[in-house]
Amino acid sequence: MNTDKLRPFPANHTVHCLGNKPDTCLSRREILLGGFCMASTQGFSQRFETKLGLKVDPRVVLTSRILQLGQQELEQAIETELNENPALDRLQEEQEPLDEDTILRSLAPQELRPSSEDFEFQRSLPQDDSSPDWIDLASTTTTLWDHLRGQLAAVLPNHLTQVGLYLVECINEKGYLTVAVEEAALATGASLEDAENALILLQECEPAGVGASNLQECLLLQLSGAKTIEQKLARVIIKSHLDDFLARKTQRISRRFKVIPKVVEAAFAEILNLSPFPGEAFVFGSHNASASRASSVQADLILTRTEGGWTVEVRGADPTSLSVNREYNRRYKELSQMERAPQDEKRHISAYVDRAKTFISSVEQRRKTLTAIGEYLTQSQSGFISTGSYRFLQPLTRAKIATELGIHESTVSRATMDKFVQIANGEIVSFDVFFKPALRVQKMIEEILATENPGNPLSDDRIAQMLSDRGVDVARRTVNKYRDRNKQLSSRKRRSA
Repeated sequence: MNTDKLRPFPANHTVHCLGNKPDTCLSRREILLGGFCMASTQGFSQRFETKLGLKVDPRVVLTSRILQLGQQELEQAIETELNENPALDRLQEEQEPLDEDTILRSLAPQELRPSSEDFEFQRSLPQDDSSPDWIDLASTTTTLWDHLRGQLAAVLPNHLTQVGLYLVECINEKGYLTVAVEEAALATGASLEDAENALILLQECEPAGVGASNLQECLLLQLSGAKTIEQKLARVIIKSHLDDFLARKTQRISRRFKVIPKVVEAAFAEILNLSPFPGEAFVFGSHNASASRASSVQADLILTRTEGGWTVEVRGADPTSLSVNREYNRRYKELSQMERAPQDEKRHISAYVDRAKTFISSVEQRRKTLTAIGEYLTQSQSGFISTGSYRFLQPLTRAKIATELGIHESTVSRATMDKFVQIANGEIVSFDVFFKPALRVQKMIEEILATENPGNPLSDDRIAQMLSDRGVDVARRTVNKYRDRNKQLSSRKRRSA
């Protein structure tokens, strides 16, 4: 060390020498300062070399991967896991219990044979006129819904058009109305009185009985114009004594209305001539054909309406059919309680049991997520799901669903990616339908062009005005763009074609 650069120290400072060389003496202060600097330098060096990393939980990765799988892909993933993981088992589906008819059919088939007094057997006998009705043999390309829309177009006022068309779309293939009139009013923004008036006009359409909510109302609608005594009696029987009719209590009804049994039998015949399913004549229409074509795609989610409300069914493997192998589970518990368990065996058992539990939990989480999304769609898109008409499709984003359900947007994206939904009318649509605002306008333009008069095609300006009347404001050039995108001709070319 160069002593010329050392400063003089006060007398009270103790001087320490390094070895036996006096010129290398340092004070206590310098020694302390040097040690502090070295310690500080080492500390900074340690903090600088410390690295921060984020390790993703393998369970999260597996859950995200399972959530993204479609119905068939999930089945393949389960089969692969069953082959690779000995701790995972799949329970066999239980067979449905035998009912009384099945037992009688195998043990005493003669008990199920109809007797000559069987009322249903008599109805099934051929009538005197064996020639079939030409209506039963003729196929039609006109659907029930087209038939009803054509009739309502002539009688519906402008302010009832929206709710009236909504009610038509909510008619099922049997001719029954599947929604309450209050829900139709809420979905279309109409008043309850307007919805009820539109329903009255719908129920006056042919075929008679269409638009009813149940069998009794359907039969009463068909007898609304009763003229003869038998028809009037039949209407009263359906309204107040339907159980007596079903039980064929002719004498009881005869005494109650003070008529001869022959009149009651004639009233019964009037009831039997009614159609319990007025929409059956249109079952071969294009509406069902389109639904059957769409059925070639398997739906991952099925949304149906019942008397108790909406039901959401997730198709695919049921997580309750998967379980941890009993022997692995039993040995896993034994090893967990042992103080000195074999490490190799414990490591093997724990790895496969934990893997099986994680896989089952991921499949269960996939079902819960899809169910929650389906329930949200039934609440926010009930108009479209009930009718299949794109005019009732409301704007929606994945971010909005994620916010409402309290999950991440990427979770909604993975759950709906490349998956399909079967709505209440039987049509199968992609999940993307709910998240593409432009698709609603395109489909509405297609519906308008499909119902236009070929002799007087609609211009783009007129189509834009019709969309505006339905609550969708778009410019003429937007109509032109969507029409060109769907390869539809202009009004001038459609007229010449």
